[in-house]
Amino acid sequence: MRARAVAAIALSGALVVGLSGCALWQQPETGREYDASDGVSLNLGDLELRNVLVLTEDGDLGNLVGTAVNTTGADIDFTVQWNIDGTYHEVELTARAHGRTSFGTDGDQVTLQPLGEKAGSMLDTVVHISSDQKELRIPVLDATLPEYDGALPTPTPTPTPRSTPSPSATPEG
Repeated sequence: MRARAVAAIALSGALVVGLSGCALWQQPETGREYDASDGVSLNLGDLELRNVLVLTEDGDLGNLVGTAVNTTGADIDFTVQWNIDGTYHEVELTARAHGRTSFGTDGDQVTLQPLGEKAGSMLDTVVHISSDQKELRIPVLDATLPEYDGALPTPTPTPTPRSTPSPSATPEG
């Protein structure tokens, strides 16, 4: 009788170890934080950037797309800066207080020009707030995926100079 009890306990232990798989010595993947979409995220002070990416057709003009999360009671101004051939370029954005601020979508483009990176590469940037800064490598994509088709950058039209009217002839009387 005792041998059966010991065998049953040993079999139960072997089943527990065998059925638990790697969870005994490895962290499950569901416990690891990751960016679930095409963009990248960044936490910087009270500012949280989510799903940030750049869309481009030609590598010269880009549209910065993402969401800024601000749970504080005051707006947070931030700057995204990148370097092209030794020259720094930047765009300034604001994360509105108490919520989420989307940028680069719904006709509200955040133009990066010159972009200096082709689709498929990473844009090295630095995100600045008043008290801190962090580096962020942002993926550069094209409109291969249909969800990005409407967010491709459109060039800002340059005004054409008006021609000055020629003096009109005065009728002779």
